[in-house]
Amino acid sequence: MNIDLIFYLVLAVIFLLSVTGFYFINRTKRENQLLLKRNISLLREEKIITAVEPNRTKKRRKLLRRIKSGNELNDQQVLSEAQKNKLSAGEILLANKINSFSN
Repeated sequence: MNIDLIFYLVLAVIFLLSVTGFYFINRTKRENQLLLKRNISLLREEKIITAVEPNRTKKRRKLLRRIKSGNELNDQQVLSEAQKNKLSAGEILLANKINSFSN
């Protein structure tokens, strides 16, 4: 009889832990969905909130000065510049476009 009681107690604890786990998983999924919907609505209203990182801002400004306008960068140069500066390749291409339009 003692073994049956321990067995049912362990089953009850496992059941309660699984129910609480599912509750917390669903709650975080719901919060993520609400955050995603909020971000989409901000995008539609063009009220995008971005975090400004001072270190990356300095790198971006230096990058604008260093990239020569009118110089078409091939894929290998873009990737090497991105890896050196720890920036995305799109930012390098954007800096090149900005330089070409500003000159």
